[in-house]
Order: sequence, then structure tokens, then C-alpha cells
Amino acid sequence: MRAHHFRSSIVAAGIAAAAMSVAVPAAHATDADAQFLAVVAELGLRFDTPQEATEAGDNVCDIVAEGTANGFDPARIRAAIVDSLLTEGVNQDQAVRLMVAAVGAYCPTYNGVVAG
Repeated sequence: MRAHHFRSSIVAAGIAAAAMSVAVPAAHATDADAQFLAVVAELGLRFDTPQEATEAGDNVCDIVAEGTANGFDPARIRAAIVDSLLTEGVNQDQAVRLMVAAVGAYCPTYNGVVAG
């Protein structure tokens, strides 16, 4: 699978720039970080550092939480995140899997929002 690189221009999901693989876990990675980083590596996605990848996952959760708090329809929240990821060169499957992995790892309370 070809590795995809993220530019720092993602607005909706706050995903960071790429250069170095996140296959090696961060020194202080939590179980949630390890879970998320495993999916990032499985998808062949690359970030400058593992910390940038985990921050990207946290940002996805921030967007889901904010959208939910503001009463947005879950489909609209999902679409905003996926559409933003698609502009970074990932395909639909990768975008959905990255979003679901971020929520599953960092904010599983919102699994129902991204399950659609």
C-alpha cells in the first residue's frame, strides 16, 4: 500500500503535516495512542512525529464533541471530517477508518456519532 502524506492545511480535522512514519510508538504513548497509531500505520499514513498523529486524533474528537454540543446531525459531522481528510489525498475508506479509529481510541463516547 502506498503511503499517504498529510499537508498541514486540513482545517476541519486539524490533521498535521507528514514526513516520518509513526510505526514506532511515542515514548510516553498511552494505550489509546498505541491503538490509534496502529491504525495510522496500517493505513500507510505518515506524520512528522507520532505526537502529531495523536494530536490529529484528538482534534477529530474535538470536532465531534463540538459538533455534537452544537446540535449538528451526526451525518454532517462525519461528512465534514471525511471531506477534510479527502482533500489531503486519502481515499474514502482511509478517511472513514482514520476518523473511526480516532474516536474509538480517544473519545469512545462518540462512537455512535461516527458509526453511521
